[in-house]
Amino acid sequence: MSRIRWQLLVAAFVVVLSTECLAEARPPNIVFILIDDMGFADLSVTGNTMVETTNIDELAAQGLLMTQFYVGSPICSPSRVAFTTGNFPSEHAINSYLASREHNHDRDMVDYLDPRVSTLARTLKSAGYATAHVGKWHMGGGRDVGDAPLPTDYGFDESLVAFEGLGERLLPIEDSLSEQSEALGQGPT
Repeated sequence: MSRIRWQLLVAAFVVVLSTECLAEARPPNIVFILIDDMGFADLSVTGNTMVETTNIDELAAQGLLMTQFYVGSPICSPSRVAFTTGNFPSEHAINSYLASREHNHDRDMVDYLDPRVSTLARTLKSAGYATAHVGKWHMGGGRDVGDAPLPTDYGFDESLVAFEGLGERLLPIEDSLSEQSEALGQGPT
């Protein structure tokens, strides 16, 4: 059922956006930006008068700004699982942030999202899109979990992760979590 939900959601999203791109005969670009602990009016495009977010404002001006969004959890790992799979995060035994193996086990959680699940990235790839993940992954890998799949195992063509995830790194090593993740290497290839 969840795979069908995602496929229907993506199909509707692509149809709506494609009406403007029919003349170009190519699907529209989709950029999804997920930021932890951000409020609606934190961007200047949505009303902030104290901070200018000119680059994001420009993206919104050139595309479609969606102002209604529901996140499946107010915590980083499960919110990412919900968006990635279209499921409630608890269906994947991820109901809080992923941490060390011991901490995950104590909370009856897995160490990473099962790479066999249906994902939005795979659905978009099947529709002809190139996919990429850049930034905080936090669906497995890092701390003491070195056997987690890479983001590319979930349907992303390219990936650059921060400290929470395995694979090519985006940020320099500056804190203990980054050092722990770096010590794990690039993960399986």
